Amino acid sequence: MSSKHAPGTTPANLNKPSIANLPYELQVAIFEAAVERQIFFVEISNDVLRFSSPSGRAIGLACQLSREIYLKGKVLKMFGNKPHWLDPDRDIFYLCKDDPVPRTNRPTDFESSVLKGDAFDERVVRNVAVDLGYLGEHPRHDAMVRIWHLFPSLRTLHILAPKGPPHTPPLLATPETLVLSDIPSNQVVAAPHQDRELWLAVRYQVKKVCARILTTENGWQGRYYPEVVGHLTSLWVAQPEPEPETETETEPALQTEMRIETQGETETQTI
Repeated sequence: MSSKHAPGTTPANLNKPSIANLPYELQVAIFEAAVERQIFFVEISNDVLRFSSPSGRAIGLACQLSREIYLKGKVLKMFGNKPHWLDPDRDIFYLCKDDPVPRTNRPTDFESSVLKGDAFDERVVRNVAVDLGYLGEHPRHDAMVRIWHLFPSLRTLHILAPKGPPHTPPLLATPETLVLSDIPSNQVVAAPHQDRELWLAVRYQVKKVCARILTTENGWQGRYYPEVVGHLTSLWVAQPEPEPETETETEPALQTEMRIETQGETETQTI
């Protein structure tokens, strides 16, 4: 392993250990491991679409090397009036809020409804996430039609299930607090109106619906069959501080005096 150092990495304090003292290959590996996928929050309310900024990624500001690795594979795109660096192959767009999904039998029914709000390049939105409850009851046809209409370049559908016993409600999250973990194949996940439905069954049903839509709708033949991935959502949420307990007032009749004698001195305390 060579001793070449990365350009732009210099120790901030020569008396303390620094990543700049590591071999170049190790520096690259550390920065690559530190660059995580970003999660954009998407909200639709009254047919107005909004994208929230992902959590801050200070790793791109550490040095010249970290910036080069952070920007590797990313493109600069506008969402509304804000530019964002994003990796279309990794970053996830979480549809955390949406208007009620209307009942429809054909995907073309949605084409008459044009959303207002943030404009975006639909080609870069390839990984979409929704809560398990968003998919609704079997066969989940309407929800998939809605997702495909909003994001026609869909490649992977991420389904977020609350971490906990069946029917645990999803918790409110922000880009800074949302934490995803893979669902084990034998994990019991509470689908709507299903007391104990295995995650494998949920994934199978979604895939079946996707296949049926693509084979029956001629206008959507050019779309990709999406990969279905499940995640358990766990949140780092600040717990509310407990309210101070109110002390029970002591009735005067219950107050007594206790006399303590120490080395000839007498101290009186009320108890």
